[in-house]
Amino acid sequence: MGAQLKSYRGYPAAPSTLALVGTSCQLVCGQRNKSLLQAWNINRHDNLQMRLIVPGKVNALAVSSRAPYYCVVAISEKIYVYKMSCGGVSGVGDRHYQSVTHLTFTPCGNYFASGGADGFVYVWSLAAFNDALHKTHPPHISPHYTLGQHSDKVTGITITSGGMKGTLVSCSLDHTARVYDLATGRQVYSLITPSPLTAVTTNTLGSQVLLGSSSGRINVVNLLPPPTPGDILVGDAGSSCHEKAVTHIAVTASGNRVVTGSDDGEVKHVAPLPICVLRMEREVVDDVDLDIREIIRPLSQDYTSSPINASVTVHTKPRTSSALNITPQYTSMGGVGKHNTKGARNSNEDLLSQICQLQTANSQLYEFAIKHILKDDVND
Repeated sequence: MGAQLKSYRGYPAAPSTLALVGTSCQLVCGQRNKSLLQAWNINRHDNLQMRLIVPGKVNALAVSSRAPYYCVVAISEKIYVYKMSCGGVSGVGDRHYQSVTHLTFTPCGNYFASGGADGFVYVWSLAAFNDALHKTHPPHISPHYTLGQHSDKVTGITITSGGMKGTLVSCSLDHTARVYDLATGRQVYSLITPSPLTAVTTNTLGSQVLLGSSSGRINVVNLLPPPTPGDILVGDAGSSCHEKAVTHIAVTASGNRVVTGSDDGEVKHVAPLPICVLRMEREVVDDVDLDIREIIRPLSQDYTSSPINASVTVHTKPRTSSALNITPQYTSMGGVGKHNTKGARNSNEDLLSQICQLQTANSQLYEFAIKHILKDDVND
């Protein structure tokens, strides 16, 4: 248990930037202290020979889980939205006034949330970015929701499987985690802890919230049965997992163990818990001959023009020889063979027969509507 399946060669990765692209196809992350991203095919050790240049050092990164895939990159206080199939920039969001620290998509991929060092938590709609592309003078893109503001840096955001009908939980160095109802955009609970919080996740239903703290502890808060909305005090009796701050919390594919990462450089399994996580097939990681379709494209450096006219690579399945059964209908440009004339005549007769059947059916539908539907309306 806990065996390493694959390692990837590359440059040091920036924190809060590792993301899976497609259905277990590719990985992407930001390079530490550089204005570059790096990517790998999931079954290859070496990174892709592709220069993914961005306009600054990457603070956070997230990729939508459904096609068409979008990548949101946080650089300082701005959020750049890239369409991965063409590498074009769909728009830039600049509502935060301090560096963006965390990004995450909803399961549907149509919305994403951002948290910053200013303490604000916003929910953005991709539709707002795409609509602005079709306007000559695009308006300033505003968030779909302004959920609230922590009194210190936001260190983690998670969204339950319900998406915009579920809940969002944000955690901060201000010792609180806030639970929001995304259907209304309102805060439901404020979880108050003894230590600054550095990571957060939930189970699929959102009935349990797992909080990682700067002290290396993991606390579990049960929200079922639902407590009274408001403040909830969380004790310091959680599992002590690390010597330094917990930076990431995930769960195993089986859904019965929690996996944590920390600033102490260790990854650990925690006690069994009834939660689940995104699953990656082991066969995909080990299959070096797997043909992975290209999803990631070089990123555009033109931040003013619209990506609507950008070229997009479309993968098609080749037709098999059995599907192509084309026979020449004409023997030459100057005349028509007897056999082909007969075939054309039979084809025309079939078409005329089908047209007659459609006319009869339409006539019957019309008579039925006149007799039953309109007659009932008149009687009423």
